[in-house]
Amino acid sequence: MSSSDAICEKIHDAHGPRWERGGICVACVLEMMDRSDVSAVRKRAALVSVMRVAAVRELLYREEEGRINFISSLLRTLFSAVDSSLLDQTVQVLLQVTLDVPNQALLLFILDQIHSRWTDVGGLKASLSSVMFLGKLLDAHPALSQTLTSSRSRVLECVCAALLLSDEDVKAGVCYVLLRIWSSASAVQMLTDTLRQRMCVLLLHTLSNTHTTALTVNCLGVVKQMCQYSEVVCVLMNLKDGAEDPLPYQPLPLILKKLLLSAQDSLQVVSVRCVCAVLIHAPLRFTAAFIQADLPEFLLEVMSSGCTDVLLWSVFSCLLLLSEDPLFFSQCHAVYGMEPLVRCLKETLGKSNTEVQKQGLELLSAILDRQPAAVRLFPTASEFTGVCDVIVEGVAASCLQVSMCAVRAANVLLRPNHQSIPVQFSDVRRVVEVVMSKCREISSGSESVSAAGVLLQTLTCFDAACRLLEVCVCESALTDGVCSAPAQQQETLESVCVFLLHCCDTTYIPAVTGVCERVSSPQTLQLFLSVLSRQFALCPAHMTSFSKKLAASGFIRLTVDSKAQLCSGNRNASLNQICCDFLQKLCMCLISHTDTWNHEDTQDVQRVLQESLPSLCCSVSDWPSLLPDIPQSLRSTQFCIIHLLHLSLLHGDRFLCDSAVFSCVLRFIVCVQDQCDDALPPCVLSSVLYLLSVNQHSGPRLDMVPVSVVSKALSSCPALFSRALPLCVLSLIFQYPELSERFGAPALTGRLSRGPEEEQELLELLHTHPAALLNMLGVACDAGTAASQSAVGVLRSFLCSVDGVSISRTTDLSDHIRSALMNVLQRNTHTDGLSVLLDVLSVIQSHSSSQMNHTDFKLLYHVSNLVGKMDSSDSELLLSGFNCLYCFLCVCPSHATDRVASLLLGNVRLLELLEEVLSSSPSSSSSSLHCSSLLLLSSLVLLQNKHDAQVQKSISVDLHQILRRLAFSKRETDALLLVCSVRFVQVCLDVDESGLVCVCDAALERPLQTADGALHPLGHSGSTSLMTALSALMLQKQDLLVSAALNCLTSLMEFLCRRTPESVQHTVVHQPWTRFLLFTLLSCDGSLRPAALQLLTLLVRFSGSVSHWKSEVESVCEEAERRGVTDLTDHSKHTLSMMLTQCCAVSPPDDLRMRMDTLLESLQPLPPSDASNRHMLRVGRVSVCLSDVTPGAQDL
Repeated sequence: MSSSDAICEKIHDAHGPRWERGGICVACVLEMMDRSDVSAVRKRAALVSVMRVAAVRELLYREEEGRINFISSLLRTLFSAVDSSLLDQTVQVLLQVTLDVPNQALLLFILDQIHSRWTDVGGLKASLSSVMFLGKLLDAHPALSQTLTSSRSRVLECVCAALLLSDEDVKAGVCYVLLRIWSSASAVQMLTDTLRQRMCVLLLHTLSNTHTTALTVNCLGVVKQMCQYSEVVCVLMNLKDGAEDPLPYQPLPLILKKLLLSAQDSLQVVSVRCVCAVLIHAPLRFTAAFIQADLPEFLLEVMSSGCTDVLLWSVFSCLLLLSEDPLFFSQCHAVYGMEPLVRCLKETLGKSNTEVQKQGLELLSAILDRQPAAVRLFPTASEFTGVCDVIVEGVAASCLQVSMCAVRAANVLLRPNHQSIPVQFSDVRRVVEVVMSKCREISSGSESVSAAGVLLQTLTCFDAACRLLEVCVCESALTDGVCSAPAQQQETLESVCVFLLHCCDTTYIPAVTGVCERVSSPQTLQLFLSVLSRQFALCPAHMTSFSKKLAASGFIRLTVDSKAQLCSGNRNASLNQICCDFLQKLCMCLISHTDTWNHEDTQDVQRVLQESLPSLCCSVSDWPSLLPDIPQSLRSTQFCIIHLLHLSLLHGDRFLCDSAVFSCVLRFIVCVQDQCDDALPPCVLSSVLYLLSVNQHSGPRLDMVPVSVVSKALSSCPALFSRALPLCVLSLIFQYPELSERFGAPALTGRLSRGPEEEQELLELLHTHPAALLNMLGVACDAGTAASQSAVGVLRSFLCSVDGVSISRTTDLSDHIRSALMNVLQRNTHTDGLSVLLDVLSVIQSHSSSQMNHTDFKLLYHVSNLVGKMDSSDSELLLSGFNCLYCFLCVCPSHATDRVASLLLGNVRLLELLEEVLSSSPSSSSSSLHCSSLLLLSSLVLLQNKHDAQVQKSISVDLHQILRRLAFSKRETDALLLVCSVRFVQVCLDVDESGLVCVCDAALERPLQTADGALHPLGHSGSTSLMTALSALMLQKQDLLVSAALNCLTSLMEFLCRRTPESVQHTVVHQPWTRFLLFTLLSCDGSLRPAALQLLTLLVRFSGSVSHWKSEVESVCEEAERRGVTDLTDHSKHTLSMMLTQCCAVSPPDDLRMRMDTLLESLQPLPPSDASNRHMLRVGRVSVCLSDVTPGAQDL
């Protein structure tokens, strides 16, 4: 007989086959559960068998009626059985049924059955088993909590009523059910106010009368969960003493206080956490009730008596919340609690629980921060030393979070109101030392994010220490009584101040500058500059050398750029104020120890800095735009910039490149003289002269107008020469005769008045500037003065060294050549060196700035007239003249080209000479002249077409002769002449028709065929011939020739598109020769040769599709992917980028587009392009503008 037969024996006689499954008869099990004569052991065994066999459960669930009967039977067993093992098995089966059959109706049926059993006529029958089952049912089905608070609230009411039973085990089970209810936010929302109020009263009643720890813990768990809702907290806290209510209860603060006094650690932990749960919602609203119940006092006793880490963390958290109420401090809980707190922290820091350590240090910080200043926490030195010991140990902790909590506590501890009298400087230094050590440790080995956070915290603490010492400096009462034993080394205020300055220099400056290089933090920068500013008051005797070190390390620029980045637009006003304060203190410290400024100048500079620094919120790179051409109302800002530039440059920190400083300062002084007649203040003029002189080697030489302005400024400020001007300023003065003649002697007199110690520098001046020698002689002749005696000594030394030194007479070559040429031209005389002068002028003009002044126009006028008087036989002079005019055109700014074009086009003789030269056949001797003529005529054609300028004479040019030269005489023709010829053909194609050039079309048949007429003046054969010639030229090795041919090919294809759009396809794009040309260029010197890429770009552009050139494009992509783009030249990168961009614009296949997009991303960012520059290339005696023969992005 099987075990199942024994279980099911005597239940019924015939087992139906449909009820048997897995060796168990389901019908037997159903009948067995309601039989009173079946033992509990057999019932439990049957239920175990049902749970083991899934097939049996499926049979049970097949029919709803049978399932309901089975559940009803189990529920009856749950309420009637007394055997604990049977009850446990019944609960398991019931839960399994609800999980196997996820049916809301089934759950409601169970709830209704439970409610029916609890509310029988016999009275309340909530048993422990049924309550526990309900709790487990809620665990298995969390959504059922919402059902209990909504549609089945009557069940929840019965659950609450069970709290009135005497059985505390049942009450504990009820608390478990309630905890499940309050753990569901959706269920809590459905609770009615009446039921919520009822629960609060019942829980307080239960807590007031409980006798077991388990029930107390469960009740407190429910209360703690309820305290997550502010409205429930209000209900609980508003329930006062209910001794006279039908359900007597005690107020919640009193209950929690009593539990806190219990000797059980678990009850203390739960009660403290309940207090925290109440206070979290509204500390200032509910803390008074707990404080008035003396809860802080009891918490401090618990903390002092020794407790577990869990309880100690809870006590710290609770006191932290209670300390938010001023009543906590007015009742002196902080004063009396500081000693046990410090003692407890000492013990805690010796353990390993970092969470307790952090919470305790946070509590210490809060008490120190919130303690009223009128009541001192540490009246004696020993108490202050004790808390310093705790903080030092905390900062030195291995856990970074604990360390930072201790640093925050140290920050508050260093406030003046927490110091004992006299101030314990040794303890202050100990705290600062350990904080500085932690900063060095973290900054050297941590990640940037954590290092920045640690730096901010330690800087805050360091700033607090500096502020404390500032107060000590001002209030002697804080330091009165400081004494030391004879054998003991005691820290003094001065020694601690020097120590803080040393910390700035060795620790915080490297740390902050390192962090600011990665990311700029306004908070960190503000604290850092605040610390540096305070050093000027703490260590005035050491700040001279320290200020020079700061200036040389770039701190003026760092502060200015930080203001621009973080304070522009009225942002970070406090940071802006700190930056201004630091800059002013630093600058004034530097100025006070510099001989250049006297007392009056110092006051003027200080006033300028005070007025202008707050509004100066632009980066250093923007300063050149602020110095010239701004309203006179902002003159003070300009003075401020000048002083900052001067001070930084004086100490070796160059804000801007020399040329930028030179040009902007030069424009500034010109602007000042134009806007007003007032003299510059001596201090400003001194700074201006210093900046001009130091940077003069990188700036252009001053012309007459600026020199006269500087001369006017110097003459309006005689007091400037009473001081010793720097050697660089003297060099500036003696560089220009206009200045040296008027101010050389006074400047030397002021310098020589300082005595013989300046002799060596003055010797260098004499060797460099001959004019200084003349002025030195004049000073020496002024007998009876100290300066004259010094001058005599300098001259003697100079005479001793002159034998071994060649005196260099430095002159501005450009100005001298221009002056010489101007004189020659104005005299209308031809000298033997005129050709050379013109060539030199060409070179000078080629490297001049794009701004043409009045002198340039006069030179152009005279050169044009000179060329107009030449003869075509004078090829040498004519070449120089043409070349010089071409250089003028190339560097002429766009706004002046119309004026230049009108001037040259009005010179009929010039045009005649061009025609005569181009009509002759070029020879080896006249090749350069032909090149220069073609370049000049090309530029004139473009300008005439651009401005539609009036032409006095047209020039006849045989274009087909030039085409024949390109097509059939390449080998016999100079490469430069080929370049210039291609350039001229390109210009003719670009302008279509020109009033300046009359193209001879004698080579075309008459009458013109349709094709020739459409492509006039080239004609169809000319176009084909030109295409063939350009293809051949592109196979040459000379880069200049290849570039010119590509340029011309672009113009040819555009010309064909304008005239006969269909011809560009069969003439160029689809010609087999074109593909062969492209193949040759791609195969020669690699696929990434710029010429090959440019040609491929053109073909794709005019094809309108990549399909015809797909293999070539793929070849380029493959080569670029193989080689990588990093090592490509800038030119190759730009041409590759233009080719890929053009291909992407004509809808390539998706796979090819992805490859090209990837390459384009790898090319970013592109280096600056100089394709459109106006650089001049000198080939022999011919100047060629690179932009005329180099394809640009606009051409492709």
